[in-house]
Amino acid sequence: MNEALSNIYDRSSVRRYKAEKVPEEDIREILKAGFHAANGMNRQALEFVVVENTGQIKRYNRKAIVLFADMARAAGHPNPMAERMAGDPDADIFYGAPTLIFVFADPSAVTPVEDGSLAVGNMMLAAHSMRYGTCFIGFAAGLGQDPEFRKECGVPDDRRYVACMILGRPEGISEKHPRGDVKILNWTK
Repeated sequence: MNEALSNIYDRSSVRRYKAEKVPEEDIREILKAGFHAANGMNRQALEFVVVENTGQIKRYNRKAIVLFADMARAAGHPNPMAERMAGDPDADIFYGAPTLIFVFADPSAVTPVEDGSLAVGNMMLAAHSMRYGTCFIGFAAGLGQDPEFRKECGVPDDRRYVACMILGRPEGISEKHPRGDVKILNWTK
C-alpha cells in the first residue's frame, strides 16, 4: 500500500495527550499543509489562530463547554452530554492537548466550511505523518462567536469561524475505530 493511503487508514482521533509542547516549526509545517488544501476558486481565504498558553486553554475549555450547552438550549435541543460537562469542573474538551488550532475564513471565501474542513483534514494527516495526534473539536464552536475570545485572539469581526483542532503527542496508544464497508448509494455506468 502506498504511504499516503497508509497514513489515511492508520489515523484516528486522539483523546489523551502528553503535556510536552509541539515545536513551532512543526506547527508551522502542519498549518502549511492545511493552507495547501483545495479551496473554492483558489481564494486562499483561511486564517489560523494557534493557542499554546495553558491558562488560556483551560479558560477556553470551560467557556466553550458553557457556550455549547447554552447554544443547544437556545436552539431548543438541550444536549445531555453538554449539560453534564457544564456541571463538571474537570470536563476537558481539549483532552489535555498542548496546542489548539482554530480555523477562520475571511469574507472572500466562496466555500468557507468546505475550505476549512479540507484544511483540517490535511492538517490531521500531516500531523499523523509526523507522529502527532489530533482531534476535531466540535464543542469549541461557541468560541468562534464569542466576542471576548475573538478579541483576545485578534480575530476581526468579519471572519467566519470554521473549526477547532487539537494537536499534541499522544499519551499511550489511541483506540482504533475500524471502518465498515463503503456505502455506495448508486453507481451509474
